[in-house]
Order: sequence, then structure tokens, then C-alpha cells
Amino acid sequence: MLHRWIAARGNARAQSAIATPAEFRLERAAATALGRAAERQAQLPVFVEKVELARMTLSELPEILPERALLAVIEGRRDAIGVAAICPNLLASLIEMQAIGRVTARPAPARKPTRTDASISADFVNALLGELGRECQGQDAPNFAAFRYATYMDDPRPLSLMLEDGDMVRLTLRFRIGPGGQRDGTLVIALPLERDMRIPPSEAARPAAVLPGISPVAPVGQAPGASLAEVVQQAPVALVGILCRRKVSLQLLRNLTPGASIPLPTNVLDDARIETAQGQLLARGRLGEAEGFHAIRLRDLAQETAPRTAPPAWPAGSLAAASAVTTSLPPDPQEPPLQDYHEADPFRGAEPDPDATPVRFAG
Repeated sequence: MLHRWIAARGNARAQSAIATPAEFRLERAAATALGRAAERQAQLPVFVEKVELARMTLSELPEILPERALLAVIEGRRDAIGVAAICPNLLASLIEMQAIGRVTARPAPARKPTRTDASISADFVNALLGELGRECQGQDAPNFAAFRYATYMDDPRPLSLMLEDGDMVRLTLRFRIGPGGQRDGTLVIALPLERDMRIPPSEAARPAAVLPGISPVAPVGQAPGASLAEVVQQAPVALVGILCRRKVSLQLLRNLTPGASIPLPTNVLDDARIETAQGQLLARGRLGEAEGFHAIRLRDLAQETAPRTAPPAWPAGSLAAASAVTTSLPPDPQEPPLQDYHEADPFRGAEPDPDATPVRFAG
């Protein structure tokens, strides 16, 4: 009796599982496809942490690609062209698994991908596209299985000329590489967007949801209804305080050691400069202290940089004009009289200097 009841309950569970298939989840499908492709092609274990499928434009592609990535150009039906970007960590792991059979913890070398790297990665790219197409078959997802590896590129700039301008769909996978997760990996696949495909926009371009009856909240630092000019006025600007600039010889520069002193001009504290990061002079001032911090008391830069009025031009052969201009200049300081040359100077001693040479003036 008990055996018949258990068998009947098992049959009921099997029928319910057939009637209600498991819900399709892109994260699970992409993680399964990547893990299966890496295991079959290079016996490489990967642990997927994040999967994102979103719409984008061609102009956004260079910002999404990993730095120094191997760009595998993939070709599909009707001359459709896409790209699969393999980060340096994943590329180095694929090479290590083929060369020494294990993944090391050394960082990937900073170099450009080569044709040999592309040949090693071509089978992995094709296997990944095939697994993605098998996992996403019959779902509202790109037809990954229709694309195959065509060639490679080491510079993302020509992609804007090769790819068709329009909407695209990208699949971004972030994962850990190796048995112990020694490295972080990123893989991006960008394909042309099909017309009947419903792909949500990326999180950065997606508008924030607003509940009924609640007004949208302005961004941080922006008042409701603020104009563009007011927002620009609140933009941060980095300033640099320059105490002094001076040129030194190469020998002095090479002889500098910790604790060495570099002489500065005497008036350096009175000529401190406030500049932008690009070197544009904004103000001058005196370096001092205020409330326990270094501070610069600013001066009016407009007065210092005001152009000086040039003296009037002298007509050729006119001495009268020259004398007029000369009298308008400030007088020279008055020289001391020479009538007391025979008297002793008050700052000298009372005894005459025997080595002094007498000076006589013609009167």
C-alpha cells in the first residue's frame, strides 16, 4: 500500500514538471554557456558573478569595451557584423591552460593582442557563441548561434567604420577565473539589434521609475526647476596654488637628495599664484596662514595686468616735443650738496685715514 502511494506521488510530480517548464533566466543561461565553453575548449573553470543584456548605440561601444582587449570580429547572416571583446586576464588564462595546464596568480602582461592570441581564442569564441545560441534558443534573446569568428583587431577605433551605425545589443559577463578565482574576467559581446527584439536599455540610460502621485526628485546638488546655467555654475573646478617656479640644471636635479635645500627668491611669499589645472593664471596673492591652515590673500589681478599707457610719439626733428615729454616725467632724486666735502663724515672715525688719497675739485 505504501509503495503504491509513493509511486503515485512521484508520477504526479513528474507530470507537473512537464506541464510547467522552468522559467528562462538569461543569467543562468549565459553562465552555463560560458562555463561549458571554457571547460570544453581549455578545461578552464570560471565562476560568473554578473550578467547584463542591454541595448546600446554604436557610439557607446568604445566606453564599454575592456582596456587592451582582444577584439574578435564575428560575422553573421546577411553580412551582419558584431564584436566579442576578451579581456587580457581571460586571454592570459586561455594561453596558460594550453601552455602549462593551470592558471597562475600573476597579473596579465600589459601588451597588445597578437595574431597568435587571436588564433588561440577563435575556437573559444565559436564555442561560446554556439553554447549561447543553444541555451537561448526560442527565447527573446539575440541569435548568438548565427555568428562565427571572422578576424581580430587590437584597436577599437576602426570599429566605428566597420560596424553598422544603429542600435545594438550587448551581453556583458563578469566572472572569476581559475579554481580559486585568481583573476577577474570580463567578456563583452555586441551584436546588431534585430527589429522584433525587445531588449531593455542599459541601466545608465534607463529613466528612473516614478510612482503615481509623487513628483520626480531632482538630482543631488540641483534644485527643482534649476536652469542649465545654474547647474553649470555649481560644477567643481580644481585649482592649484603655485608658490614659485624656477629652472635648475640637470646636474643639480640629479644631485637632489632627501633633505636638500633649493634656494628661492626673496619675495616668493608675496607672489603666490592661483592657477587652473591647465596652467591659466587666475589670481596672485601673498602666502600666509588662516585658522591653522595655509592660505593665500588674493590681490586684484586686473590692476596688476592693466596695460601701461605708452608715452606720446615724438615728431621727427622736434626738440620742443622732446623737452615737453621730459618735463612730464617725475624729477630725479636730488643729489646731496658737495660744499661740505672738506668736512669729516659723521659715520667715519675721528682720525684721518693715512691711506686715503686727497681729492681736489676745481672751483
